[in-house]
Amino acid sequence: DKYKSKGGRSNDEKCKNENDDDIPRIPQKTRLSKKSKRSIAVDSSDDDDGSENDGNEECRVEDNDNDAPKGDSDDDDKSSDKEHNADDVNDDDVKSDEEEVDDDDDDDDEEEHLPAGQHLLVDIKDVDGTFLNSEELLAQAMVDVVADSRLTLLSYHCHTLVPTGVSCVGVLLESHISFHTWPTEGVITLDLFTCGAAPLLPVLPVIERLFAIPRPPLFEGEEVPKPGVGWSHVLRGFRDDKAHGDTDALSSDDLGVDVLGYLFYDLKEEVASVQTPFQRIDIYNLIDSRSVNITDYQRSLSNDGSYQAQHPDLFAPNKVVFLDGVKQSTSKGDAGYHESLVHPCMFMHADPKNVAIIGGGEGATLREVLKHDTVEKCTMVEIDELMVTTSRKYLKEWSDCSDIVGSEEWCVDDPRADVRYEDAVAWFIDRFGEGVDEKEKKFDEDDYRPFDVIIMDALDPQVNIPFAEVLYKQPAFLQSIYDSLTEDGIIVMQLGDAPSIHDPSDQVGRNENRAIITEHLLRMGFESVHVYEEKHSDFDESWTYLVAMKDYTSRSLWYSNAAQIEVAIQKRIKHTHSGKSALRFFDGATMMTYQTPHKAQEVVYCRNKPMPAGCDEATHGFSKSRPNVPISSFEVKTSQVGDHAGRGVFAKVDIPKGAHIGAEQSANSINVAPTTYDIIQTLAEEHDLADLDAVLEYLWGYGFDSNLYGETSVVVDSTILTFVNHGCNGTYNAADAGSTGTEMTADEFDAEYFWHDPYNLVVARHLPYSQSSGDVALRDIKAGEEILNNYLDFTSSEKHWKADVLDLRNQCLGKGVGSITDYESGKPRTEAWRKDEGEKQD
Repeated sequence: DKYKSKGGRSNDEKCKNENDDDIPRIPQKTRLSKKSKRSIAVDSSDDDDGSENDGNEECRVEDNDNDAPKGDSDDDDKSSDKEHNADDVNDDDVKSDEEEVDDDDDDDDEEEHLPAGQHLLVDIKDVDGTFLNSEELLAQAMVDVVADSRLTLLSYHCHTLVPTGVSCVGVLLESHISFHTWPTEGVITLDLFTCGAAPLLPVLPVIERLFAIPRPPLFEGEEVPKPGVGWSHVLRGFRDDKAHGDTDALSSDDLGVDVLGYLFYDLKEEVASVQTPFQRIDIYNLIDSRSVNITDYQRSLSNDGSYQAQHPDLFAPNKVVFLDGVKQSTSKGDAGYHESLVHPCMFMHADPKNVAIIGGGEGATLREVLKHDTVEKCTMVEIDELMVTTSRKYLKEWSDCSDIVGSEEWCVDDPRADVRYEDAVAWFIDRFGEGVDEKEKKFDEDDYRPFDVIIMDALDPQVNIPFAEVLYKQPAFLQSIYDSLTEDGIIVMQLGDAPSIHDPSDQVGRNENRAIITEHLLRMGFESVHVYEEKHSDFDESWTYLVAMKDYTSRSLWYSNAAQIEVAIQKRIKHTHSGKSALRFFDGATMMTYQTPHKAQEVVYCRNKPMPAGCDEATHGFSKSRPNVPISSFEVKTSQVGDHAGRGVFAKVDIPKGAHIGAEQSANSINVAPTTYDIIQTLAEEHDLADLDAVLEYLWGYGFDSNLYGETSVVVDSTILTFVNHGCNGTYNAADAGSTGTEMTADEFDAEYFWHDPYNLVVARHLPYSQSSGDVALRDIKAGEEILNNYLDFTSSEKHWKADVLDLRNQCLGKGVGSITDYESGKPRTEAWRKDEGEKQD
């Protein structure tokens, strides 16, 4: 009865799962009712017994009085030929539907008249040789498969071979069934093709039950191996494209082709197949001999003391989840995917207390968020409640929080978790969308509390369905997301499979949604946007994530070094009852791999139209189109810019306009990271130490500020170019190619100097070079000329702008000197700085 079609089951049976009455199985199509054993014509009228056909007209056999054709016999052949007409099959062998077919099936019937079918291939080994050499037993098994599978047998023909083996073929109203056996080897290969609507996958257990007959033991006490079954299911022919919701998941690339259509899995076992109001969920256990040996798996189930038995988790089947046929997550890639989605953005925020998850029905994203002890509340907005309950039953590991101290067995029961079974688009717009009246709020006050972090674990942007269009293209929804974040809030989302260097720009083709949502995020005002990849998520390709920050200074945490991340993990991640680390995959070294975009990301980004800044050869890295003037072509002499200018740098050769200035040494700069610089200043402020003051004087005098890493860092040129002076009144001749303005014409605040492209993959991939790259000659420079720069380019923050402009203006007017001159004349600036810092604290 488990394999009856919808027309052959009671109403109570239609929505039952064999393991869980609360979770409906995928409904089966109505089978064809038998009108005649011998020859059958399918029409649209009801059968005499009150049942209806199931719309398999494309396989019709005309009704006539003649028996089905019989095969010729050959008396000279030592083997025997037998052909059996359907009249030879007992009535008990072919069962008919006697229940009325639902009216809804009429619509299904009209949709099934297509030149298409299903093909089921089954290979079985370690089968009893006697059974495989018995034409009678095999023929009966074939008849029973047809009967139990609700198909209609017209005739069959079997042939016993010499010396051993049997071949059989059965003609079905729906198409055919055939097989061949190798008794000595214990192998049978079988195929079943139907052009009807009824699904073939439920036939698999019937075939296994009737054909996978284990051989008897060869000696007393022998452990007889269980017959091994390999199978594939392939959709054949041509089908019309259908809208999402009607599309057969069996035709998908992930479930239909890569799993069901692949014959050589050592284990391919359906765990659950559930139809929810929103999507179809399929869960399979898989063992692929390319990664796990079936023998090792079987041994891991024993208690023989072997390595396999001591570590059964290492040899367990890979549990794979599909939604509408699209691969979503696997037990082998669970940690790699979910930890790389959650923890980078969580550690980018100094103190994430209120977190939201969009989607995440498996529960694993929630699990990872709850590992942070700073989290006070995590709101998960998932439209599909049945997805959550199905995951709880069949994907327990995904939502298991039992090992986290202070949590619950099921993560959803954690007191910090607030799961809403609602449409996330409407949920955010209703609470944070434009026009929400502060005085007429419809929901609890806590619903309007802004989020520190939002994690979007929803559909891949490449999925071509209407809901994906809403998620990635609706400005109102995306704006409500932005408005729901705190001032230093962060959002992260998965963006599907990573690009390759052969892909076109994301602006065209299947990745269009990825380009659109990135553009939306930038337009809304996110100040720093990053993409990163993870290849251990158990997908066919590396997986791409995007993280966006409302506050530019959050970049400083993004670029934390491995040790800083490890310290943060130890301080924040909750303890476990087992004593093991709560994080199975993410750590400091892993985080550092995310900080630099992959080369393919940069290549595809530079194919955008118009071409982004930095992609052209003239500015992208060490360009071959520009000559380089090496450091050896310069010398240090007394500066000519003023009486108190001190040392200066002069050219020993003619330098053409556009040439690099000492590019070969630009990568050797001294870089003081934001956290290091902050420590130096803090110690110098608290302790009046001459050596510490000397370090600060050196950094201030010879270095320049940079905020490419979020907070202020200091870069000091390690060559003689560190002695290059400022060119007053626009007389500078070597600087950044885009350098403009002078200390005399600069406004009180010029925002142009502090604007940073929030999303430039060229800069992000070449950040050290972007921060300390060599200058270029802005005009032709003659031998003997002093090299002059524009010090305005070295101001990195708005708060220092006014003081820096005034300082340079006074020096150019002869009213002041530089910090190095002050220091060397016994007037260190640290004294005044320490005094100012003390007054600020007071």
